[in-house]
Amino acid sequence: MCEICQTYQPDVLLVNNAEYRVDPTRTTTLRNLFARQMNTRFNKVASAVKHAIVDLDVLALKQLTLTVQQLMNRQFDFPTNDRKIEEFMRWLDELIGAELLTVSQARGLGQSIHPQWTDLYVEDSYKRGVIRARSEMRKSGMDIPSMEDTGGIRASMSTPFHMDRVGILYIRTFEELKGITSQMSTLISRTLAQGLMDGDNPKLIASKLVKVIADVGDLSLTDSLGRFVPAKRRAQIMARTEIIRAHHRGMIQEYRNWGLHGVYVMAEFRTAGDKRVCSICDSMQGNRYTLDEAEGIIPVHPQCRCMVLPYETK
Repeated sequence: MCEICQTYQPDVLLVNNAEYRVDPTRTTTLRNLFARQMNTRFNKVASAVKHAIVDLDVLALKQLTLTVQQLMNRQFDFPTNDRKIEEFMRWLDELIGAELLTVSQARGLGQSIHPQWTDLYVEDSYKRGVIRARSEMRKSGMDIPSMEDTGGIRASMSTPFHMDRVGILYIRTFEELKGITSQMSTLISRTLAQGLMDGDNPKLIASKLVKVIADVGDLSLTDSLGRFVPAKRRAQIMARTEIIRAHHRGMIQEYRNWGLHGVYVMAEFRTAGDKRVCSICDSMQGNRYTLDEAEGIIPVHPQCRCMVLPYETK
């Protein structure tokens, strides 16, 4: 059983009062699971790169007497650096495809044609948003049936409106991850080229490349403005943000399905244990919007934790 299945009960809303004050969406556990999976996958890529360059010496940088096996390991031992880089990047692209951009098995209704591993987390959050919206509408006094009375979350997710919305979110999240890995590959190629040109030893080159991927090591790689965010960290931020986006879009679509007229914002609250609420979100607390206006306001910023609740505007 996967991590999500172990923690997710689709027809039950489990409310932790402390978490509710900090995170109105109640998706903390799911966001942490998604970010942790990103962390694991990027670490595997970083470890494989380090092993290939340092242990296997695939770039043929060590000046040692080699065994037959070591010679076989030198698969990128070409006479020119440009060929070494070309072949190394081809191998890296295959590694990234296997660890970060893998295609999973189709799981049923509401799936994209070529489901990716990220779909599972997006779908789970969207479902939680649908369930939460139905619950909040009933709490607000709207005369609508419970989720159980309409066949449960599976029946709701099989409707065309939800299938279309969640499919778009699948694509968005995966394309975001592809963008991060593409930029990572470009920086790795440049860093490798510079390292070969400078005559760096295998450990130094590997350390620089691992820094690009996962921010491990004591080297400082920055852009022209002195800023650097490693690919793994960018992916973790993206994962947490897209969970909130999916939750929000699931709520909005379920509100539409039952004819809700408007909503108001519940921002992440300030508490003794949580001071991360930003001034923008704080200023939006209690603001009222039509569903059309509310559609794109959340997430307000990366790693936002806001949500919208029913407000009738009849």
